Amino acid sequence: MRTGIVSALVVALAATVTIPVQAHTSLFYAGANGKLNGKFVCLVESDYGNAPVKDLESTDLRCRSKKSPLPTDSVKKCPVPAGETLTVQWQHIHNSVTIPVMSASHVGPCTFYMAPLESAGDGPVWIKIYEKGWDKDKKKWCNNEIIDNDGKFDVTIPKNIPDGDYLIRTEMIALHQANKVGGAQLYPNCVVITVTGGTGSTFPSGSEIPGIYQPKDPGILYDRGDDPTTYKIPGPNVFEANDSSSNTTSSTSAKVTTTKQITTPNDKSSTPSNEESKQPSGASACVKRRNLKYRRSRRSERNVV
Repeated sequence: MRTGIVSALVVALAATVTIPVQAHTSLFYAGANGKLNGKFVCLVESDYGNAPVKDLESTDLRCRSKKSPLPTDSVKKCPVPAGETLTVQWQHIHNSVTIPVMSASHVGPCTFYMAPLESAGDGPVWIKIYEKGWDKDKKKWCNNEIIDNDGKFDVTIPKNIPDGDYLIRTEMIALHQANKVGGAQLYPNCVVITVTGGTGSTFPSGSEIPGIYQPKDPGILYDRGDDPTTYKIPGPNVFEANDSSSNTTSSTSAKVTTTKQITTPNDKSSTPSNEESKQPSGASACVKRRNLKYRRSRRSERNVV
């Protein structure tokens, strides 16, 4: 009788307690240039614990949050100067000892995206600022590199963006079950930052999330037994951080708008004047001088007895 009561209590307790899933992960810390803030400071609250998102068409894919709009009003903003690094740290559960970050079997890439905070991540606002899959030199996946570094990773914030508040979407993709449709496990989390010192005047158009991945994309549907050097990281291309006039280009599954620098007809600074156009270029002038010198030399040789 007593044993039955205890068993019933255990079952009831288990039904009301969220138990972290074995071997999974979540973001716990963020900061600038290697200096981490306190637990969950500057992070958008997740509704998944350390469980992954598997529905590629869900808005939960943005920040692992089921709330719409994203609950960012009360989130502290971490200051990160443009061109410097955002440091983040994942853990299996807080201060876990047995599995500090995630099971090493969860091989796969890591990606980082960025969007203006005021957008709440809605619309074609996400640009990819970093990606890493299989490192040929280290012979290691990005996920395993993060695991081996106690869950810590640094990413550089682009210099050529405007100052302001942003969402940084961190993501680890686990491929250990990705050999079937719906098997890839995605672990996104978002950090809220304030950028200063940016050189850009406008933030480029980007991709929509959901929309960056499709179930049969090569980097989503993947057999980890395949040659890792042939792995293609899914999603749009990485934003060219050193060229303020360029933006990402799309992959087969991403909606991306490319911005181009436009020169107006009245912009005299971009059109050479008549005098400038008459002047030979440095290269042609140099050739003309060499030809003239050669002809003079040949005439001198003819005059020599």
